[in-house]
Amino acid sequence: MTKQMETAQLLARFKLQVKRALGQSVDLERLTREPSYARQRLSEIEEAAEEEELLVMVLRMRDLLLPFTPEVAEVVPVAEVVPAPPEEGNKTSEIRSYLMGARAWR
Repeated sequence: MTKQMETAQLLARFKLQVKRALGQSVDLERLTREPSYARQRLSEIEEAAEEEELLVMVLRMRDLLLPFTPEVAEVVPVAEVVPAPPEEGNKTSEIRSYLMGARAWR
């Protein structure tokens, strides 16, 4: 069976399931050609569905009609931490290590 025929059967099955389960109609042409309509309508059907079979069909339709495209996250430069230069007047600067608790002064 060709991919086009499988898609047509899936769309027809989806339309009939929505009509039986929810008593609502789905415009298949708009569903396949308008991503905003498909997103909105699939979301509405998902919220109203009470049958597992219909929810599975909504997920299949979403995969078919609205392929997932991850958004590219904006890369935010991280500020580099530069340690402060040692004070010139204090040659023996105290450094505290938290590995050994309060007795960790060196």
